[in-house]
Amino acid sequence: MNERTDILLTDEFDLQIERGDFVIGRSDQQNVQIIFLAHPGEIKQYPLAGFGASSYLKSTVTKQEFERNLKQQLKYDGYENPEFENDIEHIKISV
Repeated sequence: MNERTDILLTDEFDLQIERGDFVIGRSDQQNVQIIFLAHPGEIKQYPLAGFGASSYLKSTVTKQEFERNLKQQLKYDGYENPEFENDIEHIKISV
């Protein structure tokens, strides 16, 4: 898969602006982070998109269920083979 470029956001999810213009750059990790954190319905243009990581905090799902659901959400956005490292609490996602 080709690397994607888009308008970049800050760590606080504000638009990055330099010299009065939007910052454009590689956005794959940013996209994955947004999908991971957003709950279904929060992205108005794509109401089914969003993994909703916070809903899993007190959940009893297994690691396999967690990864399967996350892979499905990432697949909707075109990330076919994401890799996961560590456990659920310290997950690292590579696309």
